[in-house]
Amino acid sequence: MTRIKAAASHLLLSVIFFSTVTAIVIIIWYPTPHFSASGGWQGLKIAAGVDLVLGPLLTLVIFDIAKSRKKLMGDLIVIAFIQITALAWGINTIYGQRPVAVVFWEQNFISIPAMALENHNIEIESLKKFGSLNPVLIYVEKPKELAGLKAMLKRINEDIIAPHHQLELYRPLEDYFDDIVPFQLNMGYILEHNTDVKMRLNKILAEENKKYGDYYYFSLRSKYHNIILLFSHDGQLENHIVVRL
Repeated sequence: MTRIKAAASHLLLSVIFFSTVTAIVIIIWYPTPHFSASGGWQGLKIAAGVDLVLGPLLTLVIFDIAKSRKKLMGDLIVIAFIQITALAWGINTIYGQRPVAVVFWEQNFISIPAMALENHNIEIESLKKFGSLNPVLIYVEKPKELAGLKAMLKRINEDIIAPHHQLELYRPLEDYFDDIVPFQLNMGYILEHNTDVKMRLNKILAEENKKYGDYYYFSLRSKYHNIILLFSHDGQLENHIVVRL
C-alpha cells in the first residue's frame, strides 16, 4: 500500500465514523432548531478538523513502506491513539453542551445545556417528569410566598445558581401554558422591521395552511441564535423561525 492509499483509506474510515457521529448529534443531541442555535454545528466543525484532517494527515506524513511492519504498525497505533483521544474530547464537549431543557423564565424561553445542570448535581434523567420532548419544555415558577422567594434568592446569592437552573422551581410547561401567553412577542413590530422573519413566517403559514393568528409566538434565547417558537393555542410546539440579525 502506498502512502496516498493509506491516507485515503484512513480518510474513508474517518468519514464513515464522522457521518455516524453527525447523525447522532443532529437527530438525538441537538434536534431542530438547536443544532445551529445551541452550538452543535460549532462543535462538529472542531470534531471534523480532528477526525477528517488530523488523522489522515498524520498517516500521510508518517506512512512509509520502507519501514518494518512492526515499526509501521507502531506508528499507526500512535496516530489512532492521538486521533481517538482528541475526538473523544471533542465529542464529550458536544455532548455536555447539548440542550436538555427549554425553560420559560422572565418572558423568554432559555435553552439549558446539560453541563449547566450537571454542574449543580442535577441528574438529566430527572427532567423526564416534566415532559417527553427532547429537550423538555419547562416553566420556571417564581415563588409567590416570602419563604419561597427567600429560598430562591439564597440559592442565587450564596450558591450562585440562577433561577432557571433551580430544579425545585421547574414545572411542566403544559400545566402553566396559560400563564405565559401574555408574554408572547410583539410579532407585528418584528414583521414590520425584519423582512427575513416575515418571509419565513409566510412560508410556514403557506405550507401548514395556517393563519397568523393560529399561533402564539415566543422568544427562545440560545447561545448562537435567537429563535421564535411557534406554539398552537393548546400549548403544542409546532414550528420555529431562526432570527437572523
